[in-house]
Amino acid sequence: MITVRDLSIHCGDRSMDSVSLEVADGEIYFLLSRADRCGDPLFRVLGGMDAPAAGEVFYNGRPAADWRKAPPVVFIDRVEDVAGFETEARLGDWFDFLCRGSGLDRASIFKTLLVCNFHERNLKKKVRDLAPDVFKQAYLAACMAPDHDNIVINDFIRGAEKDFELKFNKLLLQKKNQGRAILSLGNDIFYASEIADRVGFVKKGRLLFEAGAADLKEMDIKDLYHTFLN
Repeated sequence: MITVRDLSIHCGDRSMDSVSLEVADGEIYFLLSRADRCGDPLFRVLGGMDAPAAGEVFYNGRPAADWRKAPPVVFIDRVEDVAGFETEARLGDWFDFLCRGSGLDRASIFKTLLVCNFHERNLKKKVRDLAPDVFKQAYLAACMAPDHDNIVINDFIRGAEKDFELKFNKLLLQKKNQGRAILSLGNDIFYASEIADRVGFVKKGRLLFEAGAADLKEMDIKDLYHTFLN
């Protein structure tokens, strides 16, 4: 379970004021705001990289600020379409390096790759030469390998091809069915309406409106977009 309680962030026009929400186990919650407004600062606070001006974040009831006691969380940030580092390593070698450094095994990484219909021949390619969707699959597999209870996503699917989006949706639904609490930050209401159990709308730093999946089906998505996100 992910709990955000009276959270305030001071970051210019990206500020947030007393936002509270809760994501239950087995739920996908999309928190939407105007493009580039709240997502990145909030993601840094949720990940413990920045301290909030006020309020707290809890994972499974434990304060996120106490990293020695807080339960682990998977954080998936927005990434470029290709590796942003120079390396001659092939993907299989890169996975081995990550496994040795984190105490994981290849089987834990392959769980995600299998969901994405990943082809084994890609393991022989250099990481920097991977096609965009293949690189993002590899990134996801490394992030998801620990298989923690809670998942926080920052605008990861933006600009992705439809085929990759469908693979990502399949992975999220699998995690949801396994009881994971999933909080996704972004601004794409049309994408969120396809997969979210609940959607929250932030405008001018405040959480103004929430809607469940059933409610969204009865609403005009374009009208919601123009009201909250345009």
